[in-house]
Amino acid sequence: MIKEIAMTHPEAPQYYPPQPAPPKPAKFGALAWTALILGIVGVVGSPIIILNNLTAIVAGVGLVLGVIALFGTRKVLAIIGVVLCVAGIAFTVAAQAAAVKELDEIINGSTNQGQVSEGSGQSAAPEQAAQPPAAQTPSAETPTWGKRYTWKDGLAVEISAPAACTPGQFSAPQDVARAVKFTVTVVNGTDKPFEAGLLTIGDNAQFDGRTAEKIFDSSGGCGGGLDSATILPGKTYTYEVSYAVGAQPGEMQIALQPTFGADKAVFVGQA
Repeated sequence: MIKEIAMTHPEAPQYYPPQPAPPKPAKFGALAWTALILGIVGVVGSPIIILNNLTAIVAGVGLVLGVIALFGTRKVLAIIGVVLCVAGIAFTVAAQAAAVKELDEIINGSTNQGQVSEGSGQSAAPEQAAQPPAAQTPSAETPTWGKRYTWKDGLAVEISAPAACTPGQFSAPQDVARAVKFTVTVVNGTDKPFEAGLLTIGDNAQFDGRTAEKIFDSSGGCGGGLDSATILPGKTYTYEVSYAVGAQPGEMQIALQPTFGADKAVFVGQA
């Protein structure tokens, strides 16, 4: 009996490709994205006054997070975030500095930015006063007694040399060492009426580095007080003002400002 021997062949082994290693999580990736977003907020909010205080703080936080993220895997993203945060803070500082400067000029006004010329000595001619502002050249010269100061809109003012005066019995303040009186001439070279009271309200005076008090004297030779008058275009108006000064001659300074935010005309001379 012939036995059939079945020949069996072993199956070939199957090979499988190795499984890829799981990706490593991005280190500090969330911090890099956060720094980028906060940097954008800081840059966008930097021109908005008051709000930029908050956005600058936000940019500061983003800067710290961005510096930390530089040690992670999202370095490029972190660098962009850091740059934006720094830019946001810098823009905020620049915007606030400009705003403070503008506000200071509005509140205090600049000084002696108008034209200084020879005064008329008396009332100025309306034709001379009405000279167009475009024909005037600003001067850095400090005006003094007898000089004329002209603002850009054409309004002009002169202050005469001081003259001694004797306050009356009921003047204020009392017991002054010495009193001097000035004649102020206002020439309206604008195209609108001007209220002289604005000059008398906004003026301030100094004598030898200290405040010189204005004298109110209705019964004596010094006069003074709140002078209100409407000066029409092309017209001239004159009023007197007196101040209490020291017993010895010294330097006197009188500043006049016609409107809130306008530059100040500061007259300086001996009194």
